Amino acid sequence: MTAPNTALIRAGQSLTPGDLVALFIIDLSPIRVNQQFAFTSQADKARGPLKFRGITYTPLDVKAEGFELTGQGTMPQPKISVSNATRLMSSATLLYQDLIGAKLIRTRTYAQFLDDGATPDPEAAYTQDIYRFEQKVEHSKHQIVWNLAADMDQEGRELPARLVIRDICLWRYRRWDEDAQAFVYDGVQCLYNGDQSYDRFGNPTTPDQDEPSRHVTTCCKVRFGADAQLPFGGFPGVARVRV
Repeated sequence: MTAPNTALIRAGQSLTPGDLVALFIIDLSPIRVNQQFAFTSQADKARGPLKFRGITYTPLDVKAEGFELTGQGTMPQPKISVSNATRLMSSATLLYQDLIGAKLIRTRTYAQFLDDGATPDPEAAYTQDIYRFEQKVEHSKHQIVWNLAADMDQEGRELPARLVIRDICLWRYRRWDEDAQAFVYDGVQCLYNGDQSYDRFGNPTTPDQDEPSRHVTTCCKVRFGADAQLPFGGFPGVARVRV
């Protein structure tokens, strides 16, 4: 277990710790979409986008509740509501099956520890809350509301938790940040970090069009070399079985 950050402890014990900021990431990689949405609450809108650990969080009306542990022996079942004013989340829900199965990551820190804060400190944050979108319960022109389930709460799920697929790599791949003009590697599993980008057919392309085909021939060999030892997130040793 990582030792608590000293600066965070001092801030939490202070009578004037500063503003506690909640930062949210919706990670679509669990539903096999290489995309993330990073946003923060309406309370921070006057400050504009916030940056922490190199990630830019866009101001958005969001209300999250029910994260607290109750001591009753059950995991929290929080709820999150997101403004539909920009139609961004509405489009995402339509494209990706209401985001069911996607991951929500909540990070809390004090404003002073943000990248542009008074005392920037990427390590000064409380333990992340990680949940999965379980059910969409409201979708109107004003807001979208979901029930969440704890990422560790797997009761009723079939094993193995990871799909066993022979020829397709399911590892999370890097993504291009247009604002920073750089690749983001947070949470990625694929080891490729080369300068050259390739499209899903294995052809050289620009960084903003970088997309893995997830096949050994048109993805791994193109990026790492045909004779290299290839990191591959599939299960090539699984035999084909005809039923």
